[in-house]
Amino acid sequence: MLASEVMLELDKKSSQELFKAAQGYLRTTLHVPSSLKVWGSKKGLPLFLANGFEYRQTELFGHAILLVVPKSEDAKNPTGLSKQLGAIQRHFEGVLILILDHLSAYQRSRLIEESAAFIVPGNQLFIPQLAMDLREHFRRRRDFSEDQLSPASQALFLRHLNLRDVEDARPSDLAEILRYSAMSIGRAFEELEASELAHVETRGRSKHIQFSEAPRELFEAAASRLRSPVKAEHWFRAPSLPKGFHGSPVPEYLPTGGESALSERSTMSRPRIMRLAAGPKDWKRIQSGEFGKEVEQDEEPSFAIDVWWYDPDIVSGAREVDVLSLYLQFRDNPDERLEAAAEQLLEEFAW
Repeated sequence: MLASEVMLELDKKSSQELFKAAQGYLRTTLHVPSSLKVWGSKKGLPLFLANGFEYRQTELFGHAILLVVPKSEDAKNPTGLSKQLGAIQRHFEGVLILILDHLSAYQRSRLIEESAAFIVPGNQLFIPQLAMDLREHFRRRRDFSEDQLSPASQALFLRHLNLRDVEDARPSDLAEILRYSAMSIGRAFEELEASELAHVETRGRSKHIQFSEAPRELFEAAASRLRSPVKAEHWFRAPSLPKGFHGSPVPEYLPTGGESALSERSTMSRPRIMRLAAGPKDWKRIQSGEFGKEVEQDEEPSFAIDVWWYDPDIVSGAREVDVLSLYLQFRDNPDERLEAAAEQLLEEFAW
């Protein structure tokens, strides 16, 4: 039976529209001129089941079929759904089939694992009791790039792998931590779910993100869609310090980055020019000229700054770059020494 954590998502289509769409889909795919009728035994159900679902009865190849559409308010809260479906099944001797307007990849996988029959009109029909499995295409609610995760999605994803503190969080819970708007984080939830890296559970009006796989398996599954954290690199020549001034010619509040960070975590020697990492939060301050003039790489710079897509500390939880982002920066580097050092970092990561 369907596990309780599986979340069903319903669009704005009414139950009647879903029944009509399912009926048409059955006729098109199975060439069965099925007719739907009201299920007379609904009156014998407990009140919460009678009111929580819409029911229609039909027949497929001599088998009694009960089509079930969860009402929208109940579908938003999946807690106890498994027990509800089990209770319905006890009142019907045939095959129980859920009619759903949309399924995420994770939800679809969970339904199949649980051998729960379902129909997504125009997309998929899965009725294991009748040995039927027809998949036409998987439709996402939104179109996301097939190449790379967005910076917000990657930051959220890597924070989970590094700190394991975003599980079951809501977008509003993460807005201050990740320094993105709740709307951007909500979109990151959807992108990670569409990429089959997480699933989103709706409870009332709140969305909660869940990660079902172990960290290493998740990282390997996402590897092809993860980007280098660095979107640009800049070189600076520090100003000459007045005599007797003991300040720092570099922005010490930034963590070391790039080859400098890699040398701190491996046997590689330090690079000649110190390299630092800055996210959007700190890059504006650097541009003010407080720490010197920006120059070209061949103009004897004092230090270099890697400008990241996201703030390094929101992923690592500290004033340092995280190992996974550092690996992503050097995994395809043409310098074999840097690439090998990055691979070693990944092997030693505390999965």
